[in-house]
Amino acid sequence: MKVGVGFSRNPQSLEAAKRVAHQALQGLERPAVAFLFTTDGYDQEAVLKGVRAELGGSPLVGACGAGIVTPEGIHENGVGMLVLAGKQISAVTAQVRFSPEAPEKTGEYLGEELLAGGAPSSGTVFVFPDGLAGNISRMLRGLYGVMGPDFQYVGGGTGDNLRFRRTFQFTEDGVASGAVAAALVSGVSFGIGIGHGWKPIGSPLIITRANGKTVYEFDERPAFEVYSERLGGITQEDFAEYGMHHPLGIIDASGRFIIRDPLRVGPMGSLELVTEVPPRAVAYLMSAEVEALGALGREVCSQGMEKAKVPRFMLVFNCVSRFILGQNHDEVAVLRSAGGASLPLVGLLTFGEVAAYNDVPLFHNKTLVVAVGGQ
Repeated sequence: MKVGVGFSRNPQSLEAAKRVAHQALQGLERPAVAFLFTTDGYDQEAVLKGVRAELGGSPLVGACGAGIVTPEGIHENGVGMLVLAGKQISAVTAQVRFSPEAPEKTGEYLGEELLAGGAPSSGTVFVFPDGLAGNISRMLRGLYGVMGPDFQYVGGGTGDNLRFRRTFQFTEDGVASGAVAAALVSGVSFGIGIGHGWKPIGSPLIITRANGKTVYEFDERPAFEVYSERLGGITQEDFAEYGMHHPLGIIDASGRFIIRDPLRVGPMGSLELVTEVPPRAVAYLMSAEVEALGALGREVCSQGMEKAKVPRFMLVFNCVSRFILGQNHDEVAVLRSAGGASLPLVGLLTFGEVAAYNDVPLFHNKTLVVAVGGQ
């Protein structure tokens, strides 16, 4: 296995693409797969065109996010790429339109595309859905229903630089918007680490009325009224700050907390979230020390390092809101300390993260996910 990484903050899209590709491809044969990450300020078509010209048709998957994770830190503007080469490595990509009205069908179709043409019976699926779409969790269930437990699943929601207007996903076939891009990679042993660092506060709440991303009631009372009461009587004007520091935690079947980020106060005292929640679910208000969030990288990286057979590189998917909360803490330095300063690393600030605690992929908020690739 050979690994190459490149990064550029050059604001000129084509020049940045050529620089990144030149750095990543130095000394490599034809890559088996490339991971490409960008931010909102670039001409996405030009970036892909520049990179693709250097890759020679190799499979590629990637997305636009709110920032690029590099060994030197997190940059809110830039282009980053990681390429893998090796005779034992293979990859197949797929890109399909995300239909919020038929999310399971979207996932099923994506899985069928990845498995078409005699794909391997195991491997790791990297998934990059439109982070502004609804029903991403249901799309992942559709994907898992087709592909099953013999595969690992990891990735993140795509977005812009917090303008919430348009997302971009890409494969070697082109740039899409409002879609989901994915790659099935085999011949690499990936160790997945996942964590969020949030802890429950207070007694549990029952979501007695919800629809999609909107929670109308906790315990048969208006959602914001209960949320405000639990935090000492905050006003709607206070919500932006308190909502960032106090997300909801939904208990999954294994007893772990899946984080759901509140976005704004809606009509009739409802709460609009970044991601859907099921009605009748048990939820808690969550809290975390900023220092604990920054230190979490060591634990998450150690999980991935233990599972990867011979660690050779790391892909990082970090929620943009974690970055906003912890800008004074160098989480990348913690990851490099845990993984080794010489381990190649690149990643994306995401709008929701894809990873599984057990076999089934889940969609998370405010979570850090790493995929450590090994021989």
